[in-house]
Amino acid sequence: MVHWADYMAEKIIQEMGDKEEYVVESGITPSGYVHIGNFREFFTAYIVGHALRDRGKKVRHIHMWDDYDRFRKVPKNVPSEWKEYLTMPVREVPDPWGCHNSYAEHFMSLFEKEVAKLGIEADFLYASELYKSGEYAEDIRLALERRNEIKAILDKYRERAKQPPLEESWQPVMVYCPKCRREAEFVSWDGEWKVAYKCPHCGSEGETDIREGNVKLRWRVDWPMRWAHFSVDFEPAGKDHLAAGSSYDTGSEIVEKVFGKPAPLTLMYEFVGIKGEKGKMSGSKGNVILLSDLYEVLEPGIIRFIYAKHRPNKELKIDLGLGLLNLYDEFDKVERIYFGLEHAKNPEEEEELKRTYELSMPKVPERLIAQAPFRFLVTLVQMPHLDEDGIIEVLKEQGHIPRELSEEDIGRIRLRIELAKNWIEKYAPDNVKFSILEKPPKVELTPEIKDAIEEVANWLEANESFTVDELNNIIFDAAKKRSIPSKEWFKVLYNLFIGKDRGPKLAPLLASMNREFVIKRLRMEA
Repeated sequence: MVHWADYMAEKIIQEMGDKEEYVVESGITPSGYVHIGNFREFFTAYIVGHALRDRGKKVRHIHMWDDYDRFRKVPKNVPSEWKEYLTMPVREVPDPWGCHNSYAEHFMSLFEKEVAKLGIEADFLYASELYKSGEYAEDIRLALERRNEIKAILDKYRERAKQPPLEESWQPVMVYCPKCRREAEFVSWDGEWKVAYKCPHCGSEGETDIREGNVKLRWRVDWPMRWAHFSVDFEPAGKDHLAAGSSYDTGSEIVEKVFGKPAPLTLMYEFVGIKGEKGKMSGSKGNVILLSDLYEVLEPGIIRFIYAKHRPNKELKIDLGLGLLNLYDEFDKVERIYFGLEHAKNPEEEEELKRTYELSMPKVPERLIAQAPFRFLVTLVQMPHLDEDGIIEVLKEQGHIPRELSEEDIGRIRLRIELAKNWIEKYAPDNVKFSILEKPPKVELTPEIKDAIEEVANWLEANESFTVDELNNIIFDAAKKRSIPSKEWFKVLYNLFIGKDRGPKLAPLLASMNREFVIKRLRMEA
């Protein structure tokens, strides 16, 4: 099976022809936190660009910050006084938190740092700078010249959607007042570079030169203009932009008929959510999960893996609960398949999994770096007597990692230990959490269970070194000999150590503890 990114790369080459450079684009208005749903667009553009590069093609990934869009509403987490900045460019609204030069920069800066951790480089462009530098001046003038044609295209789609036509006074541009920077009324255009305006906010009126950057194209014109201006070959879009008659349809016609360039290929991406959470994430509402949140519990390669393995048109629900343990298991298996230490069900699946791994890693390592099993780390980080070095020693003793470790191996293990601690603290359900009882509990035991416990204690006393499998066998055999039901037997043992009826795998848990402590506890000694 061909990976979806490779399929798209081939399609771009076939339909756009052999080019010196291919351009992929993503973009967003920084009106709030850029969350893991927004990241799907960015990553989809990136990974298709990655696939093009793997074919020896030169690729430019543009990420357009639409920071010249209007400040439309005051989010819940922003002081209500910020309503005085409504309709100003988001790049010029002050940062409510006082840590950045503007409201937009507060969100853009964080996201740029986050994606850098994933080993992703993009050409971050800022609409505010492009407009103010006069880069788009010729494009704006062309849109004003072809205003009637643009309006006719938009009205055609509005009619299909049974919407009224745009008002006769409609223009493809909006104007920012040069004095108060809020949205002003468009009065007229002189056919050259001057646009007359009147500001309802501060009362000023006059003319502004298109080349000064106070005149901005409206969204449905701005998007196709960008495609033409940067010769964009591919840009993914959410289903709201790809519905019949939406901005992609109107943009495709405008870019070809007005700006004289072909529309880029696109790929619809579905929403991303968190399993168990209802509703759509909104950066302006603040109900979001950021890449920063994922970094607290996931390796960078695993974050990329989540997005790389799922086709963009499938809804993605990230499970930060117990499902996260399965995700680590799945990723580790794919990594072992890539390095030939394990195999998939069939050659086709194996090739696709190997390709997914390649596209997931910020940098593919030359060999398999030690995989500390995350599921077991979740147990080990809750053991009060084990520090990081102690955990690494237990992993070695139980055969999970090699005896000889490189700095790279140790670095990865320490990172996973930190991530496991964070997961326990932030997302682990209560049934996964435990603590070792300081004193033996008061429990009533049947004679058979007492005998079985004594047998396990005696065996441990006689065996200074043993494997987890050997300990597991003796635990099962001791109960089996005496016809003790497994459920009853394990319930007693778990209660002896963690005061719960259930817990992590028992033999690895006990093998991770001090042997003398385990023997004393089995004999109910304080």
